[in-house]
Amino acid sequence: MARDGFFTGLDIGTSSIKVLVAEYINEEMNVIGVSNAKSAGVKDGIIVDIETAANAIKKAINQAEEKAGISITTVNVGLPASLLQIEPTQGMIPVTNETKEITDMDVVNVVESAVTKSMNPDREVITFVPEEFIVDGFQGIRDPRGMMGTRLEMRGLLYTGPRTILHNLRKTVERAGLKLDNIVISPLSMTKSVLNEGEREFGTIVIDMGGGQTTVAAVKNQELQFTHIYQEGGEYVTKDISKVLRTSQATAEGLKLNYGEAYPALASAQDSFQVEVIGEVEPVEVTEQYLSEIISARVRHILEQIKQNLERRHLLDLPGGIVIVGGGAILPGIVELAQEIFEVPVKLFVPNQIGIRNPAFAHVISLAEYAGNMTEVDQLAQAAVHGEFARPQQPVVAFRPQPSVTPVQPVVKPQVNPEPVQPAQPTPAVQPLPEPELEPDAEAGTSPKLGDRVRGLLNSMFD
Repeated sequence: MARDGFFTGLDIGTSSIKVLVAEYINEEMNVIGVSNAKSAGVKDGIIVDIETAANAIKKAINQAEEKAGISITTVNVGLPASLLQIEPTQGMIPVTNETKEITDMDVVNVVESAVTKSMNPDREVITFVPEEFIVDGFQGIRDPRGMMGTRLEMRGLLYTGPRTILHNLRKTVERAGLKLDNIVISPLSMTKSVLNEGEREFGTIVIDMGGGQTTVAAVKNQELQFTHIYQEGGEYVTKDISKVLRTSQATAEGLKLNYGEAYPALASAQDSFQVEVIGEVEPVEVTEQYLSEIISARVRHILEQIKQNLERRHLLDLPGGIVIVGGGAILPGIVELAQEIFEVPVKLFVPNQIGIRNPAFAHVISLAEYAGNMTEVDQLAQAAVHGEFARPQQPVVAFRPQPSVTPVQPVVKPQVNPEPVQPAQPTPAVQPLPEPELEPDAEAGTSPKLGDRVRGLLNSMFD
């Protein structure tokens, strides 16, 4: 169930930085602002210059703020699958409160029991996704709060990544003057946004063709099964055009977008265009089919690498086939080329949001959707793994000294006219008498004379 409010997605890519502001009202998402700025300080999807990247983010944020008409203070940032590790884990705790009703605190405690383990100091927990809760043996529970039980168990997936990458990401967002709401694993959000429930259940592969890299994710049984990054993307296609035709990068990018075709069989051998070639006085005539062959060579190389990995893991047999998204997917003929290579059903995902029906924005849309659809249990899990849960403070009890365990001899107050003490049996011998204490009488406020007391005791003993 989506939460009402504003949610901002931030996609820090190699070639561009995208920002999208979405507003959820009655579980419906409306995009109110979007921006696409040139990236800087990022290489292969990883931040390599914090200051430069922070400045580029500021520009993209300012553009989105102008279009949305609101001030952006918090963002949900996508994290690429670089060196990502997925590990199933589980935890169990007893329910100790008097009513045996499961509370937020119990959910936090069972998550902490699941993620408490020895971890490589170079790695850090990115996120934890609860899959199911078990209350006294009853399985398949999504939210156990309010239920009664004596034992709470939980099963979920733990995602960890390199500590250095996470630190640089947080530092860059902070330098840009923003607060990091959630770090979202890009393949996780993408598969939830792009695929329907049936595709996630039976199994589908998502290929995200970005500018600097291509990410592959396979999902089955509603869980992420495999993810991998290939360090080639749309920028490599542009570089190939630039080298082969001996033209500038800017010209090559324009040729790709205006005349590019990924499947040579669909390109025209008669239609041509002029290209300014370095070292030539006059522009050179180039056919669309020749340009398509240059583009197809690089795209085919990327897709064939993906096919080898998928075949090795027997993932091409998934019923859902392949879904292609990303900026590199806007090339005409990409679906036909992929079908020829993979020999499975392939389709192109196009967002249905008004004004941004472009596969290049699928990722940043998925980040805002993921944040907006986080349940209260998901939020509790994130707070638990990052130590951000506000535990109730214990009441402060004023210190009161406890009575000493050493027995205290009672103080006998002497009377003004003490009566002689009659012992049950006469004492055969005179025992040494202790030194009597002189204590003021509580009532009379006077002290008896020592001689009178001694004579009284001796008379009673030898009567």
